[in-house]
Amino acid sequence: MKVSRKKQVLDVVALYPEVSQIGDARLRQAVVEIWQELWAQSKWNDIGAVPTSAEIPYSNLPHTQCVVAMALNVADAFRKYHNIEVNRDYLIAAAVLQDASKVVEYEPGPGGKVRRTRIGKSYPHGFWCAHLAVQKGVPDAISHVMLTHSSSAAKFPDTLEGKILYYVDQLDVIGIHKDRWKKHLMIAKVEN
Repeated sequence: MKVSRKKQVLDVVALYPEVSQIGDARLRQAVVEIWQELWAQSKWNDIGAVPTSAEIPYSNLPHTQCVVAMALNVADAFRKYHNIEVNRDYLIAAAVLQDASKVVEYEPGPGGKVRRTRIGKSYPHGFWCAHLAVQKGVPDAISHVMLTHSSSAAKFPDTLEGKILYYVDQLDVIGIHKDRWKKHLMIAKVEN
């Protein structure tokens, strides 16, 4: 008789201690629940085995942990040098959730390779997490960040929190993988 082992529940706050800094208790709880639901839906057994992407065979866990830390440091610098306040609850929630969909967008494949799941093939990166966030009553501004934080997104983030995450995410990818950017000769001015 085969004994099935139940997947261990993620300790989201142990993985991302910044979650405990979210002042809004409902938002803090939603962040934890979203991660736990995604983890329960995933085919992964080790959170450290989930890659940053199919092209970047580096664990997504330290990538996201670094993105969270860099985002908060940018927010601190904005406050210190420019007296600009960033919504820290939104920034932490969005930073912790921005790549959470990867646990259901990818799955372990044959030979240790990673492959896209049906969700990963059918929806843009971040959609599944944003979908759960909307169901849990997470503010739309946070779901928007999940949908726009990637360079592959169809839209650029609208909020300062989203823009911070967009750029620190790209910087971390440059650090762990390679620079995917190239400079063009023309710079276009954005009209307001």
